[in-house]
Amino acid sequence: MFETILVPIDGSDKSFEALDIAKNMAEKFGAEVQLLSVFKHYSFVEGSLSMMKGNTAPDNLEDILRGYSKDIVNEGKEILKEKGLSQVRGFVRMGSAAKEILKFSKENKIDLIIIGSKGHGELTGYLLGGVSHKVTGLAQCPVMVV
Repeated sequence: MFETILVPIDGSDKSFEALDIAKNMAEKFGAEVQLLSVFKHYSFVEGSLSMMKGNTAPDNLEDILRGYSKDIVNEGKEILKEKGLSQVRGFVRMGSAAKEILKFSKENKIDLIIIGSKGHGELTGYLLGGVSHKVTGLAQCPVMVV
C-alpha cells in the first residue's frame, strides 16, 4: 500500500513524533522513509541584518541554514536507524516549506506524508495557515498530521 513515506522534519517536537509513526508504518508496509528538511531563502538584506553582531564578520546565512537542516535530517536518520529502520534517506531543500514538500512529494512519487501539526514556522503560519494545513489541502497523496 505504502512504498515511500515522506516525513518533513524541522527539529520541532511534533516533527520528531512523526518519526515514530513513520517507523511503525514503514515496518508494517515495508516502506522506505524519506526525511525532508526545508529552509527558507532569505534576501541579502534580511540575511545581512540578521547576522550583524558587533564587530564580528557575518557568515553566509544560507550556508548556516543549510547546515542546520542537514543536522536535523541526520539526527532523524540516526533516530530511525537506532530503532532498527534501515531504509531511510534524507534530503534538504531551500524555499517555502509547504511548496517544497508538495513539489518533493510529487517528484518522488511519495505514497504517504506524515507531518507534525506544529513546527518551527513563522508568524505568517498563524495568519495564513500553517505548513501542515497547506500540505493536507494540496497534496496528491494521503497526509497524516501528528
